[in-house]
Amino acid sequence: MSQYYTITTITTGTNTGTNKYQTMALAANAVSTSTAVTARRILITNGTTPTFVAFGATPAVSTTTGFQLPGNSEMIFNFRSGDKIAAISASNSTISILDLD
Repeated sequence: MSQYYTITTITTGTNTGTNKYQTMALAANAVSTSTAVTARRILITNGTTPTFVAFGATPAVSTTTGFQLPGNSEMIFNFRSGDKIAAISASNSTISILDLD
């Protein structure tokens, strides 16, 4: 398996088609939770502000708990299909979640 994943096409709309994706707008210091993700691997891209994320059926996250994504980063995670992603940032930001398989 290659360590690189080439994104060739992202379908229009949210959470539809072959490469499903979600975009989460984060308000400052407010927790946002995604819809259930049906993938085993996901790519999360982050805006310019560091963001804390947590995964699970009912994930809980704060600015002192969870996994911290540095600003302007992309990370691939192994994921349990059906779980959700909770995210929080110190200022307004956006993350995108792309199902890789």
